Amino acid sequence: MRVISIISGKGGVGKTTAVANLGIILASKFKKKVILVDCNITTPHLGLYMGIHHHPVTLNNLIKDGADVSDAFYIHPSGAKVIPSSLSLTDLDGLDMLDLKKTVDRIKKEYSDTDYILLDCAPGFGREAIAGMRSSDEALYITTPYFSVIVDIVKCVRVAEDLDVASLGLIVNMKKNTKHELTQQEIENITELPVISSISFTHDACKSIHVRRPISVVKPYSKVSKQFEMLASMIVGEEAPKSKYVDRVFGKFDRY
Repeated sequence: MRVISIISGKGGVGKTTAVANLGIILASKFKKKVILVDCNITTPHLGLYMGIHHHPVTLNNLIKDGADVSDAFYIHPSGAKVIPSSLSLTDLDGLDMLDLKKTVDRIKKEYSDTDYILLDCAPGFGREAIAGMRSSDEALYITTPYFSVIVDIVKCVRVAEDLDVASLGLIVNMKKNTKHELTQQEIENITELPVISSISFTHDACKSIHVRRPISVVKPYSKVSKQFEMLASMIVGEEAPKSKYVDRVFGKFDRY
């Protein structure tokens, strides 16, 4: 079992999008047992992006009340299990995020056959973000190709190192390949991390957020979906199964 925290220095860089699509592809394409946990309790978005509009038991209940883990699961059609956080402000009362690690340890113990637990961490370096890092064994960083965002990744890496969390590498998201973006070499020099994936900016990805259906579901043969698939392949260390010809053909006509 691998527990991976997905980390960013700033919000709005596509962290939740990456968690959702990576989890779906690991479950559907690679047939892995995957649990996605929304650890951003103050501004939770993972559940919404996965199409969960209401869920009576959330991560908040697991941390505060010791609720059954099975009651907090939402099973996505891909097979991935999702534990959303509550959208209600009242559910933040009395919640100590330092107890997150105990909750993750409980999930690991009760679902020991799980292959991957992906933690969608809060951005930055506050109590929530640190709690997510502390609960993981490995960290996957995500940024956009701009200097001010990349500088914050350097801080994230230092914090993760202090917590003995191993770095998997860096995802550069929303690449447009303009002259104003930093190059991969520049990014690697600044962060001292390998860039293991570059995800292109597309309007299809923006549409998928609007309709609350990850792009790997609605456009599985798009360029961005294939880029996420390559990232999953790298993490797993396996080649993705080849799609059937008829699926590839009809996939070209996917619509929102």
